[in-house]
Amino acid sequence: MQHTPKPTMSIPKIHLTMPLAIGALAIWLGLSLAGRWLEAAGYALPGTAVTGRIGLSWALAAVFALALLLVSSGRREAGLGAPQPWKTLWLVWPPLLYALLMLLLAWAGGWPQPRVLLIVACNAALVAISEELMFRAILLQGMLNRYAVWPAVLMSSALFGLAHLANGLATGDVSGALWQAVAATLQGVGYAAIRLRTRSVWPMVLVHGLWDYALVTATLPNPAEDGASILPTIALLAVLPLCLYGVYLLRPSQRAAISQLQR
Repeated sequence: MQHTPKPTMSIPKIHLTMPLAIGALAIWLGLSLAGRWLEAAGYALPGTAVTGRIGLSWALAAVFALALLLVSSGRREAGLGAPQPWKTLWLVWPPLLYALLMLLLAWAGGWPQPRVLLIVACNAALVAISEELMFRAILLQGMLNRYAVWPAVLMSSALFGLAHLANGLATGDVSGALWQAVAATLQGVGYAAIRLRTRSVWPMVLVHGLWDYALVTATLPNPAEDGASILPTIALLAVLPLCLYGVYLLRPSQRAAISQLQR
């Protein structure tokens, strides 16, 4: 007797279109800002106290972005895989060395408490994973499905900067949020360029995490220094070369190659 094989159920894959990416960004922002409201209940940590505990909202936003990518049909095109080819990793060295230099400058005056350093490291990693998956994977890929390389890079970077204005709405530090938004926009150009050239989001997760780690630890009080560090001001100036590096990486010959891969 011949048995007819039962049809297997397959989960439909989601296409990373621009409308989907914009909708995902709205949900991601809601999850990220939820920590400000949960803070009052003692479950999450405020943006100005990243040394207190692990940020629940950042973890939720990271899980959401990763889950969306895993069920999408274009997760490899969005950069969820390893760098292709591996030799493109050399492109990461300039911003990586930049971030390491900032970290050395941050600790030049003394070391913060080990517990604080560990908590800041965890939060910097969560922020880096969450933001890179959302902006350089989901949003950038959604933009690329409709626009050419430069418009997609500029729009996703501008939205990355605008998202940082939410920090001002949540903490009341509007002036601080403004310079942070400008710096994030410039950073976004460099980060997006490296993501497109390496075809992977993970190298920029590492650089982004180190960058945030250096910035936060630079503003912590340490035993050898009274007052705030000047590193945040230096960092704002440092993002301009990173942006120019991104412009160089996306020169016309490279944009043509990237466009071919998107077809």
